[in-house]
Amino acid sequence: MNDTRRDIRSRLMVARQNLDVARQLDAASAIVAAIVEHAESIGAQTIAASLPHRGEIDLRPTLEALLRRGRRIALPVCGSAGSMHFSPWEPGDRLISNRYGINEPISEPLTPHDIDAVLVPGVAFSPSGDRLGHGVGFYDRWFESATARGARPRRIGVAHDFQVLELPTPEPWDVPMDVVITPARSITVLQRGEPGR
Repeated sequence: MNDTRRDIRSRLMVARQNLDVARQLDAASAIVAAIVEHAESIGAQTIAASLPHRGEIDLRPTLEALLRRGRRIALPVCGSAGSMHFSPWEPGDRLISNRYGINEPISEPLTPHDIDAVLVPGVAFSPSGDRLGHGVGFYDRWFESATARGARPRRIGVAHDFQVLELPTPEPWDVPMDVVITPARSITVLQRGEPGR
């Protein structure tokens, strides 16, 4: 692997943003069943997720399916100095745009112990569960804080199929995923560096 993290990030962000509407709609539909099935298999009642940004898979159909099954949904709220929390959201709730142009809820924050699973966006994921984010560190810091408080929500990476590839050695602060779900497959990570099926 000769590509640097910066090279991979740049290349895949362009590819993701260049997807046409039909491929985005197909991806949004194709991923619903796998995520719902996984959430149900682990008994997740409160699931954190994000709204689509810069070519990310649109999880709104998935979130609506989860809501129909009685699950609670939370969305990220980005604070200062790379901090983040999740707040409850339902369709129709008021959202405000943050400094990145991402819509956020204005409801009270949840604690990490309130959240059973997080659908984690990323620029790339490896088959062994490593994640390459956008370089700001919101999710890594949140997971680190959750772990320090004794919470361990399930980490579910969500990506287009072309975003799953071998990555350079992760940084010490990079938080690995438990599973990576794409429109075509689900990869369960047995332990860091060892993909399951």
